[in-house]
Amino acid sequence: MKFAFKCIASVAALVAGSTASATPYAGLWELTSGTGSLTFSADALSALSASGSNVVTAGTVPTIAGLSISGATNTATYTKATGNVSLAFNKATITGDTVNSLQAANSFVNIRRTVFNDDETITSRSIFMANFDVSLSTSTIYADLYSRLNNGALVSYGKQAIFAADVPGVVGGTGGNILIDSVNAGVVVAKASGSLAGSLRMNANTANVILADLGLSTAASDPVAILVRTANWGNTQAEGVFRVACLSCVPVTPEPSTYAMFGVGLLALGVAVRRHGQAA
Repeated sequence: MKFAFKCIASVAALVAGSTASATPYAGLWELTSGTGSLTFSADALSALSASGSNVVTAGTVPTIAGLSISGATNTATYTKATGNVSLAFNKATITGDTVNSLQAANSFVNIRRTVFNDDETITSRSIFMANFDVSLSTSTIYADLYSRLNNGALVSYGKQAIFAADVPGVVGGTGGNILIDSVNAGVVVAKASGSLAGSLRMNANTANVILADLGLSTAASDPVAILVRTANWGNTQAEGVFRVACLSCVPVTPEPSTYAMFGVGLLALGVAVRRHGQAA
């Protein structure tokens, strides 16, 4: 009987393991559509106001020499009344059933500071953030960072960490995990969502670049610099709809009933072995 009980225990563990494992589509997901938002806090809006800067998102990315997405339809939209930058994601980085990051190609946000000089000329300084990448795994928001003085040459800083959440992890929604929503006529649809757990803080190097290229002081004692560096810039959330890219590639996973039948077979085998031993 000990052998039989061991068989039953093994099968039970196998069935439990199969129901707790990843979906049979792990590693095969691709993003169908996704949206996200970066909502500026009162602190962030105060920092922008104190620096004399405004956030601008044109419907079409401006044509600027050296800007690879010039002329593209902007996938970022800023709503001043709510302090919200909405993003449309077109790509995701996924491990198994977990979303690591979501990218918004052709997203473009302009932080612009205009100064009216004593000689009645106008100086316009701009910070451009493009191609936003929201990393759920590192709790960081990345973007291609640029600056420009008036209509001069574009200065590129490459892809930079713009904001990082002060508390790691993903909260709300599905916690960044892909959960199957429906399976119909051979089409598997799933969703994932979540928000970065902490408040967003501006990366120190990025803050220095923004302050300097907007013509502001970077001194440690400067009140505007302090506000930019220490402000709670807000929060972000993201969600996406996913599908299986290759149904023919999906591995066949036995149903729990198959394991149960296997267990019955093992049990019968165990009884037969025991009877054979007693007969001997």
